[in-house]
Amino acid sequence: MAKRQLVLAVDVGTTKVSALVGEARTDGELAVLGIAATPVAGMRRGLVFDLERVAMAVRDAVNRANSMAGTDLTQAAVAVNGEHLSIVPGQARISIKTGTIREDDVRLAMLKASSVSLDGDHEMVQVIHRGMSVDGFRGVVDPVGMVAKTLESEVYVVSGLTSVLRNLRRVMSMAGINPVQVVAAPRASADGVLADDEKQLGVVHIDVGGGTTGVTVYRGGHLQYLGVVPLGGESVTSDLSLGLGVVATQAERLKLEYAAVGVARDGTLEVRAVSGQSVKLIAVKDLEDIVTARIDEWTHLVEQHLARLEWAKGPAGGVVMTGGGALLKGLGSHLENRWGWPVRLGAPYGLGGLSDLSKSPGYSVVVGVAKTAMREGVKREPDTLWQRVVQLWVSLWN
Repeated sequence: MAKRQLVLAVDVGTTKVSALVGEARTDGELAVLGIAATPVAGMRRGLVFDLERVAMAVRDAVNRANSMAGTDLTQAAVAVNGEHLSIVPGQARISIKTGTIREDDVRLAMLKASSVSLDGDHEMVQVIHRGMSVDGFRGVVDPVGMVAKTLESEVYVVSGLTSVLRNLRRVMSMAGINPVQVVAAPRASADGVLADDEKQLGVVHIDVGGGTTGVTVYRGGHLQYLGVVPLGGESVTSDLSLGLGVVATQAERLKLEYAAVGVARDGTLEVRAVSGQSVKLIAVKDLEDIVTARIDEWTHLVEQHLARLEWAKGPAGGVVMTGGGALLKGLGSHLENRWGWPVRLGAPYGLGGLSDLSKSPGYSVVVGVAKTAMREGVKREPDTLWQRVVQLWVSLWN
């Protein structure tokens, strides 16, 4: 009887920790066996500020996901987020001495391409395969066995601040979890919701989390850009709390139930005053003005990332939005009117098992992390930099 391939994925976000236990099926599908989310305090824009409180949330989410799945997994693939993430292109060309490309040649080309120079404050998070060229011909999928003189490999190396990654690993250790893989959250979210044909056509993916927004762009089937905006849905909640004089829980409810982008409405809303002893009236127009101002700032920051790319007619696959912040009413229409591109709300797909529980846009990152772990196989994280480099080729074909 074949051994079951089980994976544990964890996403430590600004407002919640998500955990997913999945199983790799023979048809390539990820079956969701358990999934849970726990509110978290102690995170800010993808960075850990309170180790103990974050560790407690991780422990709770993982325990509930394991309980639902009937498992006791402690080795996990973990998402890392924040504007400290950066992406560096790597490229290498080697000569084929035997005249025929072997697997060792492919590995060597990939390792050389991933040997980019990073400053002392950053370390490698993930290597993303972009493509291979044989004798100058691009787009080769599997070059092994081809007669050639040269082989060229192109990759993207995602790096992050060493201090941030160490704190994330420490949180996992305090929660009893061994982080055997680290995955860039923006890439994971895109993998959780985008189909291969969308990536081939060209698509912008925007993951609006609590404290940050991930921006990824695909063209020709490969990742072209990855960036992080230091604003998310929590900034809207904070603005409403301060601007309207209500507590954070009331501001969150106002955002989810009443707020909308690009809609002019009259009238008032009744909310409890901060003291809780009286009721205060809030003008709907004031609420809309606060939300619109913050969304205008957020949109401008997203556009700064997209402006770094050359566009002919824009992404043929349009814009796909995920994350809890993407649920803000009118946000999709606002972006469509501003950019002239089709915008849709994305949700995790290609799942079996308890898939209905995981189809929320807010679970896109943890689903993508689980898919990465399923595709690459969960492995123990190497202890030294050299061991990490030696093992990189295992995860390059993703």
